[in-house]
Amino acid sequence: MVSKTLLTLAFLAIAIIFTACGSGGGSETAVSNTSPTALSPVETPKPEGPKPDKVTFESEGGAMIVGSFYKPAKAGSPGVLLLHQWQSDRQSWNEFAADLQKKGYSVLAIDGRGFGESVKDKAGKEISPERTDEAVNKMLSDVNNAFEFLAKQENIDPKRIGIIGASYGSSLAIIFAGANDKVKAVGLLSPGVNYFGNMQTMPAVESYGDRPLMLVAAKDDPESAAAVDKLSDARKEKNGLNLRVYEIGGHGTNIFGAKPGLKKDLETFLEGNLK
Repeated sequence: MVSKTLLTLAFLAIAIIFTACGSGGGSETAVSNTSPTALSPVETPKPEGPKPDKVTFESEGGAMIVGSFYKPAKAGSPGVLLLHQWQSDRQSWNEFAADLQKKGYSVLAIDGRGFGESVKDKAGKEISPERTDEAVNKMLSDVNNAFEFLAKQENIDPKRIGIIGASYGSSLAIIFAGANDKVKAVGLLSPGVNYFGNMQTMPAVESYGDRPLMLVAAKDDPESAAAVDKLSDARKEKNGLNLRVYEIGGHGTNIFGAKPGLKKDLETFLEGNLK
């Protein structure tokens, strides 16, 4: 009886020893199959620049034109009016406009009539985009009213305002500037010679004279690339003429994505002619 009890106690002692060895601080440690949750690094939010003001002004036929106005930081700042391409809106200029504001410009980007938020008149009637002669004249009135709106804002030097347009917006820019010597510099992205059959730009380039002009296109947009060649030939005074014709890049503001250097080139063009 005693020997059985001793035997039992011996087995218990051995079991306790093995248990202690497995749970102790030995050189081999059991590895859990469950990995601890990794802690994500804390990211410091990037500071955002001032957000633009949403502005609205009345134009031809009671159309309510909506724009984003990037206020100047100090008095006497130069201004830039941005005109988007067909089937687009003012948001296509967001990044470029914000960068210009940081560099000391006041910027107004508008929705062309029938696009974005410029789709109603003051009575609430819907406005659709059109390409008729009458519609083009109304568009030019919109550009004129946008230019005058920008020129009258606080802290802006009305003698230092330029326009940059894309596609049909570039046609509006040069046609307006050709008849308005208040425009100091113009940049045209993917211009046309005669968009819609009623937006002739070659006579406008001639009447624009020797004021600073930048022409931008990509060869994979052959119509615009050909237009740049023709418009540069129509420019009698080559001083102040800047050309950028890329192998690839697409149309209008799409070139920004394909050619990041274009933004810097436009900024350099504006700095040299508005500041």
